[in-house]
Amino acid sequence: MWRHASRRILQAARQTRTLKSLIKKRPQDDDALLDTLRSCTQLYESHIAPTNDTTMGPLERNYQPTMLPFVLLLGNHSSGKSSFANYALGRRVQQCGVAPTDDGFTVIAPGEEDADQDGPALVSDPDLGFEGLRQFGPGLVQHAKLKLRTDLAATNFCLIDSPGMIDAPGGSTLDHGHERGYNFEASVRWFADRADVILLFFDPDKPGTTGETLSVLTNALSGCDHKLHIILNKADRFEKIHDFARAYGALCWNLSKVIPRKDLPRIYTTCIPPAEGEVREGHGDLANGLEDLRRTRDDVMAEVFRAPTRRVDNAVTRLRDAASVLLMHLDVCSAARSARRKELFALYAPSVLAAAACVSGAGGLFVAGAVSPAVACGAGGLAATAGLHYLNAKNCRRNLERLDSQEGLDSLYRKIYAKESVRGDGESLATWHVVRQHLLEKVVPVGGAALAPAAPMGAHKKLRKILDVEAPRLRRQAAPATYPNVRHDDGSEAAVP
Repeated sequence: MWRHASRRILQAARQTRTLKSLIKKRPQDDDALLDTLRSCTQLYESHIAPTNDTTMGPLERNYQPTMLPFVLLLGNHSSGKSSFANYALGRRVQQCGVAPTDDGFTVIAPGEEDADQDGPALVSDPDLGFEGLRQFGPGLVQHAKLKLRTDLAATNFCLIDSPGMIDAPGGSTLDHGHERGYNFEASVRWFADRADVILLFFDPDKPGTTGETLSVLTNALSGCDHKLHIILNKADRFEKIHDFARAYGALCWNLSKVIPRKDLPRIYTTCIPPAEGEVREGHGDLANGLEDLRRTRDDVMAEVFRAPTRRVDNAVTRLRDAASVLLMHLDVCSAARSARRKELFALYAPSVLAAAACVSGAGGLFVAGAVSPAVACGAGGLAATAGLHYLNAKNCRRNLERLDSQEGLDSLYRKIYAKESVRGDGESLATWHVVRQHLLEKVVPVGGAALAPAAPMGAHKKLRKILDVEAPRLRRQAAPATYPNVRHDDGSEAAVP
């Protein structure tokens, strides 16, 4: 599945009478990029996916990338997502306004003619890569759209506009998308995992104050920092510098509560030029600084149009992250099995030895002719053995329950990854959070980490090779033009700009 999808990413869409025939033919990309995608696909399919399926791993089953690279637009209601989409695409595709104008995800792709398709048609084509949206139910699928348009500025990637994020009436946040009819946070995670560039919009009126936005940033976008760009939009609407400072400060304050690091990422302050015939009110002193806003907007646009080239970088990143997460899952489950065996040995070994001693003593007395003492010794010894086993069994159950608790799993992680824990390795800790959540939510309820199937022979070695050898090699291979003529220890070449 990955192999075929990766080839379609860098080649022309086949000209048939199906939906994909409307997608424009992409220009031929560099052979090195195609080779890198093929390698990522082969390694994932041959080493990672089978091991993940066998061991109840945390990676998504039957992962399928989309046919075209895409940019995901997220943000508060009325933050300017649709206006930005129209500006980036070079034509008016999305409706814009103060009131909510879109209640679902809209895929905007280049086509040979203007055409609209509903959500069921979008997810029904197995080659487009959106079949996975079915898992979120009809609430999402029936509100999704596909818009194919001619004469777009983006000819080799697509944009995905999303519903504006708001709080439910009464100030409560939207809980698991119940008010939407589907799990909004999980669906955003699905799109974010496949996106090549993510833009998160905030507007001056709601600078990060909606609970749903902060929840999505905390959970759905976790691990997507390398492709996430935060934008404070509509900066030309401020009347005074003081107003801008308050909105920017409020946004930074809200982001600091959900981004677990001291240094906040760059926040792009920008605006979208008014559409033809549109009159904007509220231009104040900041209108004199519009040139800075234009330059920032150009930086954002440059990131948007890098989406096709970022597809290869993201493929290598995902391969490495998948190998790292799966390897830690295997290590922790293996340690849990060892701990369980020790507990069971501590439970049964004393009982067996005590029972054997009783039987041996009673047998000796019986042979000597002391029948009554033999019976009494045997009965008493077995009773004492049963009592000992009962006490040991209670202790064993308690220890096994602790083993599958968050405290027990954290203890296993610290024991296995002691060096990383001591030096405060942030990457290792972030990987552990992903693995631990999967174990607690998916593995523990069906038997526990100790009963998860063991990895096939050689799986650890293959995953370690992907992390230490293959991923660095593919990273260099993906950027031959940027790093030419510099020889590495492994004989590959890369570059001084």
